[in-house]
Amino acid sequence: MGAALAGALLALGSAWGLAPAPAIQYSDGTIGFSYPPRLTDSYATRSLVSAGSVTYYLTFDFPSAAVEPLDRVVVSLNEGYDPIFRYRLDATEAFANTPEGRTSLPLGEVSEDRDNRALTITFDPPVQPGVPITLALRPVRNPRFGGVYLFGANAYPVGDTAEPTFLGYARLSFYERDRGDRWP
Repeated sequence: MGAALAGALLALGSAWGLAPAPAIQYSDGTIGFSYPPRLTDSYATRSLVSAGSVTYYLTFDFPSAAVEPLDRVVVSLNEGYDPIFRYRLDATEAFANTPEGRTSLPLGEVSEDRDNRALTITFDPPVQPGVPITLALRPVRNPRFGGVYLFGANAYPVGDTAEPTFLGYARLSFYERDRGDRWP
């Protein structure tokens, strides 16, 4: 049964008042989300190239029907390039967006694979489904070159062998400083 069909059946069961299905476990033992989380919003606090003191916010819906706890999220720079772009790992934060406001989520290891342009944020303990989650990523500075940058996000459920779920792309645009109208 495909993940989309499993998600549709789970949603239908929830509408009828049935309990959520257990985690999806494939024949090879791989664990997957029974109801996939998805990226719902993303933005940067500053959009000028090379700007410092900036935060990238990525918010995703983590529905209670998902059942499986969230172990980690991997954010990869899929389009756009700056060879010296990197994150301030110790400044990375995560929040659960509750009706009472943002609640800080404890993080485990936060690591960066510069060769693959990927940031891994591990939750400790894993996050239970049911509330939207916002990641606050803090690069050392914005990319040096203007343009559109696509940051792909993947979520992993808890499990020794976990199947990632693609959350979507955070599309962030960075602009060159306006030089004004100058005559040549």
